[in-house]
Amino acid sequence: MIKLVVCDMDGTMIGHDEKIPPDAADFIASLEARGVMFTVATGRAEGYMREKVEEMGLCHPYIATNGATIMEGSKAVVRKQFPIAQFREVANFARTLGMSILYTFDGEERVEEITDWISYEGKKRGITYQPQPFTEEEWGTLCADKILVMDPVREGKINQLEEKVKATPGSFSYVRYRDKALEFNERSANKAAALGELAKLLHVELHEVLAVGDDDNDIEMFQTAGISAAVGNVSDNARPYADYVCKGYQFEGVKEAVAKFC
Repeated sequence: MIKLVVCDMDGTMIGHDEKIPPDAADFIASLEARGVMFTVATGRAEGYMREKVEEMGLCHPYIATNGATIMEGSKAVVRKQFPIAQFREVANFARTLGMSILYTFDGEERVEEITDWISYEGKKRGITYQPQPFTEEEWGTLCADKILVMDPVREGKINQLEEKVKATPGSFSYVRYRDKALEFNERSANKAAALGELAKLLHVELHEVLAVGDDDNDIEMFQTAGISAAVGNVSDNARPYADYVCKGYQFEGVKEAVAKFC
């Protein structure tokens, strides 16, 4: 019996417009009324998620920054970080390749420089990013929840960056998103580990969890949950790890998975 549904955000709950579906809050409330808890596991930071959580009417802790953070209300009950000093060489190399870098510290985003992609993201989300280069002291002391490196051109330079990362020692790991991005977290942070911690917080066994997602950062969560479902727009890499692949895309797929397993 499923007692908890854990759903990815980007590409699953929301599409490229990043808007919560108008029927999402009612859908979640109806599940809760039937005794099935609903929450999310996202790569996004809590700074981005505050309004989304309110719109959806979430009443349980949720996973943020790919498992580096578990938020309960406004409090981080789990936060895993890594020193950005370890990442500096990678960051410098990424900039020579023309890539954009978005840092997350304690749930809030920061950029060193404004690129076309950063400007585009800001306009899409109603944010005006201001460049904040790190001082030498900050390079030596700051620890990040997450770092996203985006290649807006997507012509294969991500392969060069990945090779650089593999040759760079550090306490971080990464997820690759096809030819567009690498996303870095503290080595032990991922959605699967966070799902285990979340289940304990909610007094649920993992076999009672339905995980729904669409991309490579959901693979370990698929492997950990009792049942996993991928929405119809799932990535080729993640597809084989899902117990069920929905016909519906994004939120329509979420509703399909819930109807089937709950």
